[in-house]
Amino acid sequence: MAKGPVAPRILVVDDEPMVPLRITRALRDEGYEVTAVANGRAALEAAQTAQPPFDLVVTNTWIGGLSDAELISRLRVDFPAVPILQVDDFARHKSSAELRQDVTTLYKPFSVATLRKAVAELLAGMEQAVTREHKH
Repeated sequence: MAKGPVAPRILVVDDEPMVPLRITRALRDEGYEVTAVANGRAALEAAQTAQPPFDLVVTNTWIGGLSDAELISRLRVDFPAVPILQVDDFARHKSSAELRQDVTTLYKPFSVATLRKAVAELLAGMEQAVTREHKH
C-alpha cells in the first residue's frame, strides 16, 4: 500500500505544561506531527536525534535547560534552514534590538488561528526555499 504525503514534523518547546498541550492539540488538529518537550536541553536532543528531522521548531522565550537564545543558536548551527517560531509573553516583549532577525516571534496571548497561520506561512516559506534550491 502506498503511503500518502508525510505530515510536517514540528518540535514544541515550553516549560509551562498547558502551553505545549494547547499548541500540540491545535497543530495536530491541522494534521501536523508534533513532539513536545519541556526544556531546551530536551529540545536540542530531540532535534539532533529526530529521523526524519523536524520541519519547524516552536519555542517559548523562557525555557529551562538552555536559554532560548542558546537553543536557537545551537539549532541554527545544526539546522540552519529550519524555521523557528518563538513564542513570547507580551509583558516581557523584547525590543527589536534583542530579537533575532532569522526567527519569527508570536506574542501571547494569541489565537489558535494566529498560531496555525504563522506555522503554515513558515512551512510554506521553507517549501519555497527547498524548491528554489532544487531548481539550481
